[in-house]
Amino acid sequence: MNTKIYLFSFVISLVLVSGIYSQEEIMFLGHEMGVGARAIGMGGAFVGIADDYSAIYWNPAGLGQIRRYEVNTGFSHNKLFNSTQFFDNKSAVQAGYSRLNSIGIVLPMPTYQGSMVFAVGYHKVRDFDNVMELGAVNPNYAAFQDLVVPTYGQEWTTDITGDLYQQETVDESGSRNHFSLAGSIELQENFWFGASVNFVSGKSNYHLDLAEYDDDNIYSYYNENEKIMSDLDFWTYDQSIISDFKAAQIKLGVMYQVGRAMRLGATVTPPTRYTVKERWSETQKEFYDGFEVPEILANGGEVSYEYSEPFIFSAGGSLKLLNVLLSGTVEFQDWAQVRFLTEPSVSWISKDELNWRLSRDLRSVTRFRLGAEMAIPLLPAKVRAGYFNDPSAYRFLQHKPNKHFVTAGTSLLLGRQVMVDLAYIYGGWQEETSDDLTMATALEDKEYKKFVGTLSVRF
Repeated sequence: MNTKIYLFSFVISLVLVSGIYSQEEIMFLGHEMGVGARAIGMGGAFVGIADDYSAIYWNPAGLGQIRRYEVNTGFSHNKLFNSTQFFDNKSAVQAGYSRLNSIGIVLPMPTYQGSMVFAVGYHKVRDFDNVMELGAVNPNYAAFQDLVVPTYGQEWTTDITGDLYQQETVDESGSRNHFSLAGSIELQENFWFGASVNFVSGKSNYHLDLAEYDDDNIYSYYNENEKIMSDLDFWTYDQSIISDFKAAQIKLGVMYQVGRAMRLGATVTPPTRYTVKERWSETQKEFYDGFEVPEILANGGEVSYEYSEPFIFSAGGSLKLLNVLLSGTVEFQDWAQVRFLTEPSVSWISKDELNWRLSRDLRSVTRFRLGAEMAIPLLPAKVRAGYFNDPSAYRFLQHKPNKHFVTAGTSLLLGRQVMVDLAYIYGGWQEETSDDLTMATALEDKEYKKFVGTLSVRF
């Protein structure tokens, strides 16, 4: 089959995916669960506690409470389940990912009075993991007509408009990482001020596979003179987007101890400027009735852009009652103030228009975190539980729902220096998804599970 290749299909997909979608979605990829099994086991309600190494992430002012050197390392394992309803068929898929969660050291300095403490470490604070699989006969639409046929020239037409079996899979992985330098000083008795500088780096790997099959041989007509192409056996479309990003971020914090039972803390993170470089590629392979060799078309490119995430404010407190520690944290961020700092990679929308649209589509969010910890009498062990919400930054929640998570944890002191902490997170939610390859809505039923283990040594 002699073909004249046009880039029409790739222009469409670049506009829809690399141009706008990926630039907007990069801000909300994954779930930021934080650092440290103890803090995570208490639902992340740690701004008003922050008395171990994980204070470098939650509230750097809390580092001033640490009197001994501490070495910390932690690992995590994510487990994802996704059951997707697409037309009359349900598909299920699961995946697991294991990673380093934290590694670092706390260094108290000798002082005449008060305290001065420094810390340095590396953390994976957010995971970008996601899996999805769907498959069913789509009676209403076939991507073949819009992505394949125009590559032969826009004078070509097809009778294929639906009733193909569509199979689509999405696999995302990656993380947002911090290399952190932090310090805390006791300005007056029981009042600490701290700051951390986070050198943010990360990578998101997004891969999509789509296939459309004419399993029942509904379409078999081809006429080169009439420019009609409908003799499809099946075709596949693969798309990959690799996003690398970096930033420098500052977090300021304070901590105040009221008596012996209560602590109050607060942090502020100024707007953070991110630089993102995306490399994209896509390949389509076409198989026709009577032809053993597929037609192959491939393309790729690279785009870069910058954007700024808005202020983050958090405040929290903790209260010690006998052998029980209760804590809570409130975190506020106004996503309507996010701003792209460079022009988009497509010509039909400007930076100002995109920022105006985001200010309309996004909203402020308030996260609540609650946690409790109880020391077990007569044993060098503690148990923990927590809850936190993850509200959607979008005003229209049917596609980006609010999420809720529960946590649990335990710890065991080995001797006088070694502490082992374990934590577990569970969340489940439903969300509607759609794309321009299926032109149909799928209902995803997701479960998220995360296990975190931390080993800390103080000496």
